[in-house]
Amino acid sequence: MAAAICLVCTTFTTAAAEASACDWVVSDVPVPSGHDPKFTTVRGTDSNGNYSGSARREGTGFTFDAVIWTGGQPRVLQVPGSDLTELQVFGENRSGTVLLYGRFPDRTATLVYKDAHEASGRVVELPGLEGYQINPATAINERGDVLGNATRASDGDSVGLLWRATGGVPQVIERAAGLPQDLDDDGTVLLRHPSGNGGRLWRDGVVTELAHEGKRQYVQAIRGGKVVGFQFEHEFSGPQGLLWDGNGAINRIAGAASAYAINGGGLVTGQRGSLTGKAAIWRDTRFKTELPLPNGVSGVSELFVVGDDDSLFSKSGSGPLRWSCD
Repeated sequence: MAAAICLVCTTFTTAAAEASACDWVVSDVPVPSGHDPKFTTVRGTDSNGNYSGSARREGTGFTFDAVIWTGGQPRVLQVPGSDLTELQVFGENRSGTVLLYGRFPDRTATLVYKDAHEASGRVVELPGLEGYQINPATAINERGDVLGNATRASDGDSVGLLWRATGGVPQVIERAAGLPQDLDDDGTVLLRHPSGNGGRLWRDGVVTELAHEGKRQYVQAIRGGKVVGFQFEHEFSGPQGLLWDGNGAINRIAGAASAYAINGGGLVTGQRGSLTGKAAIWRDTRFKTELPLPNGVSGVSELFVVGDDDSLFSKSGSGPLRWSCD
């Protein structure tokens, strides 16, 4: 009995020590002049203090610009000599390659902005596919593979597209396999089940079902073979954050109603108690802390961008926010 009590004490002591190892600090993300903070969202980071996202121009309906923050300062991405418009950001990797979606006069396109935080940065269009209209992108991984979306002209079906970092035309992921959700660093694609309930892993055309408990499940993100998401323990009630480990087993995340993102170190973001509960973080399934909010802010949405340096980004009703662990 004494040994069992000591083990429990050690577990809680270790968790408490990790939770108190640093103080989480929240700050406003600066918004470029002429853009609306309420419609500015950070979508990716290089995990080295730089990040990227999209912002709506003030006085317009739905005209967005791609924004690059270098050293904390924003600039609107301009592509001189190009007729590319409506650029939006959908991710960034540690190499500082930013995933973009934009429009040319005759087509839509998925693009990457390489060396985005350097003077040498350049925008490159990824090859399209004849008979498909390119739709907004989904994810970019650390080696530069890109997960995107398209509509097939012949039948109107939505499909996933996977561009390999090695180049060439994208590989089509049929809707029957699932709906593209996220992309792991080894090229594994996280799919939502075509029904919307449950998840699948797609790798080189092979589909593997994620464990399912017969409840409504919503997968959200994948990193290092771990998948996070949530399920309703009862019919649309009792939300519970979940982590599928590298062996595919389901693990409940302590006190989490949801889990939206995970980084390479297993840092998970989500909400406690309910889907509108307090924003919080976990290390794998172990609770660490609730996140502080600025004065006057009661909650955040769009949880989250999570850098491998444990920097976090989300937004409130008044604008984008950044958390760092000091």
